[in-house]
Amino acid sequence: MTFAVKEISPAGAAEITGFDCRVPTGAADLARLKQAFLDWPILCIRDQRLTPKQQATFARQWGALERQDRSTYCHPDDPDVLILSNERRADGSQVGIVDAGDFWHSDSSHIGEPCRMTMLYSVKNPDKGGDTHFINMYQVLDALPDALKQRVAGRNAIHHVAKTLNPRVTISAEREGAADYYKSREKATKPVSQPIVRTHPETGRQALYISPRFTIAIEDMDDREAQPLLDDLFRHMFSNPAWQYTHKWRDGDLVFWDNACLNHMAGGGYEYPDTRRMHRTTIVGDRPFYRAA
Repeated sequence: MTFAVKEISPAGAAEITGFDCRVPTGAADLARLKQAFLDWPILCIRDQRLTPKQQATFARQWGALERQDRSTYCHPDDPDVLILSNERRADGSQVGIVDAGDFWHSDSSHIGEPCRMTMLYSVKNPDKGGDTHFINMYQVLDALPDALKQRVAGRNAIHHVAKTLNPRVTISAEREGAADYYKSREKATKPVSQPIVRTHPETGRQALYISPRFTIAIEDMDDREAQPLLDDLFRHMFSNPAWQYTHKWRDGDLVFWDNACLNHMAGGGYEYPDTRRMHRTTIVGDRPFYRAA
């Protein structure tokens, strides 16, 4: 295929036009896409018309897909496609996960081998709101004061999925059974240790690898020291708008991003019956690591 790649944000986003994800990707085109993904960790392919099976087929060209642990919200046509939506059925039950991505995070950093790539396909956008915000954690770390870099280099942070363990987040009242779900996760899920500074497995660049959503403590550090340090790091993350990119969705956008070097967050700003529906696939990753520069 003949397709074009154009940068749309210096925070690491690019737009791809002239590409059809329904067509099997040739080796040369896939290699070009993969290089673009290393150059711009947020890629948007415009004007797609994908069934869930077609989305999953395209995603598998990048690697094995993660099994979705919330089968209630998997698409009936392909169990590897998760529905993110505020839609309701005639009986009032929820079609998809309504509160997905409601705080800044890197996807699945709370498991030992977090997903490398997330692909989100826009089926239907609301009349207003529904943006997704990204922050480039390469750039965040590059600008981190030397004193803070020295304090965190080589250290690990503790990540956990349960919102009940994290005072920096809240549980959405819009999601059915959310409080019970996170209570069960609190008891059934072990905390995971991840490097605070993560070395990218392909580029070799280092990125800050924490998030307000999943990072709850610092390993081998008393909370009286650890929580103020995390607060300092989070303040730094949001101190420069130039590190951020906001994606304003169009129907048919397929956006995929690199969880090894980004945080992202769903922007909200819409209410039912104004509906938003996204289909998500996630590509298996590997264990994060730190290698001194």
